[in-house]
Amino acid sequence: MKSLTRGLLTYAPIIVVGAVIQALLIFGDPVPTTSWWFSVRVLASALVLILALWLTMGFAAHTDGRSSPRLLLAVTVAVLCGIVAGILNPILPLLVALISLPVLSAVAAGPLRAVTRTITFAPIRTFLGLAGATVLIIVNVVAGLVLGFFVTGVVAAGITWLVFGTSAAILATYWASLHRRAHPS
Repeated sequence: MKSLTRGLLTYAPIIVVGAVIQALLIFGDPVPTTSWWFSVRVLASALVLILALWLTMGFAAHTDGRSSPRLLLAVTVAVLCGIVAGILNPILPLLVALISLPVLSAVAAGPLRAVTRTITFAPIRTFLGLAGATVLIIVNVVAGLVLGFFVTGVVAAGITWLVFGTSAAILATYWASLHRRAHPS
């Protein structure tokens, strides 16, 4: 977790800017319709999520930029899979997120096939990481629902995305450090 505390100044702007943009996207209380403007807001929200996750995973892995396009593609695929999974069943995005954590960490720091080496190198830490990620994601969902009931509008959206961004930074840092331990340079 030393990486997280040292990198807080790096993660904070990503988290805050992402949360502010996501909050502003719901300004005016948009209603899900088939309007063009609502579709633009949904697309903008997805793009902000992709960019924030891409930057967070890249900074957590301390990449030199060589894997940046590959990581951007992997993050885009993971987010799109999460969106489709959420449309099919509200529980499925949790599975997509849990599968994506070690994969995105490996894509950010090294070859994709390195996921299996990371898992076999530290199976207990991998299990604990997946269990902790599950709990954290469930707590995030519950926090988002509670905020939606008691604090509404732009403020609730901003706080929700601050919590989500902070959780993403914590998880990205954990998985990047786990990956680095299994693959010393």
